[in-house]
Amino acid sequence: MAEEQEKSELELENQRLREENQRLKEYRASLPPKERMYDHIPLNLKQMDVVIGCLLALLVLVLVLGLLNR
Repeated sequence: MAEEQEKSELELENQRLREENQRLKEYRASLPPKERMYDHIPLNLKQMDVVIGCLLALLVLVLVLGLLNR
């Protein structure tokens, strides 16, 4: 009896997880392409900020060197 109840609870939980997974897929599909691209980049927000900061510093360096060699 307890085994059947446990099995039933597991089936209900499994069904709930399937529905949640489907809603998540629909949500991701509705995102703009730029935001979907970020899902494929395995960086957290802090790491992404460091990358962006380094790229901005590199851009400034290139601009300064370009102005000095004018």
